[in-house]
Amino acid sequence: MSKKDRIIIYTLKEKRSNKMFLAILGILGFIAVYIPFFGSNLQYQTGTLFKFIFNTIGTLCLVLGITGFIISILKIFLKKISIGGFTISILLLWIGAFLTGTSFEIWGFLMGGSRPTIGYKIFANF
Repeated sequence: MSKKDRIIIYTLKEKRSNKMFLAILGILGFIAVYIPFFGSNLQYQTGTLFKFIFNTIGTLCLVLGITGFIISILKIFLKKISIGGFTISILLLWIGAFLTGTSFEIWGFLMGGSRPTIGYKIFANF
């Protein structure tokens, strides 16, 4: 077979609509109309939503940590000491205390506690 006998097929690319451009244009249009009128309300709504989500996760971590801590204490009496169980339960307690703002003390170490909020309120003193 020589070079003259080969068949070459070219396919034309179909023109596709640019949906990404329209999506970005729609988002920018929504921002341009919504933010000037309801922007501060949107800030508080998203803050409340994330606070609810993190409080729920923190409460779940606290419950699992307390349960694991109690089980680890009970295992000591059965002579099945589990250092990993203690570590995981204390870590869950620390994460839960951090997320919910709860403070408590285990073996002299203070865990959690509320922290001052930062953000827009930092400029209120000026």
